[in-house]
Amino acid sequence: MLIDVPSLEPRFVRVENALLASGGFQWTRDGKGIVAQWGTNGKSVIRQFDLQGVAKRTWPVRGYPVGHALGTFSPSGRRFVTACSPMRVACVWDTATGKPVAKIKLANPRQEHKLVRDDALGWYDEQHLLAPVRHGYGIVDLKGTVVETLIKVDKKDPVFSPQFDARDPG
Repeated sequence: MLIDVPSLEPRFVRVENALLASGGFQWTRDGKGIVAQWGTNGKSVIRQFDLQGVAKRTWPVRGYPVGHALGTFSPSGRRFVTACSPMRVACVWDTATGKPVAKIKLANPRQEHKLVRDDALGWYDEQHLLAPVRHGYGIVDLKGTVVETLIKVDKKDPVFSPQFDARDPG
């Protein structure tokens, strides 16, 4: 369902076979569409839809789209990131070709064996991700090097799940 903010009018948009339990819908960088994991469990792709629910593009990549920080797409829109399960890996892809750019092993602040939907993962800027780090959540470059830890998490608090959202500076 899309809601027109000025009028608060809802509009239902049907998208067949989206795997909503895996990342849900995420906005495209320009806000003119959405992406979602699509298909069946075990054989899925990332698919982009316009705001009428028409498929516009398909990337045969692993993982599900993420929505924290600046979201699935890098600020330029040239790359996108998915959470690749069952391993704790962030996969970065080239938007134009769908080819892999980076595969980043993520830390495990909650001592779980896989990424969970509530883990913070998304773009911080063009060259960095906001991601789980050894002692909490922080900024990681595309080689997996932790640049800064933003929030430290006590391992005894497994329910702590930060939510990072960014506003468009434009």
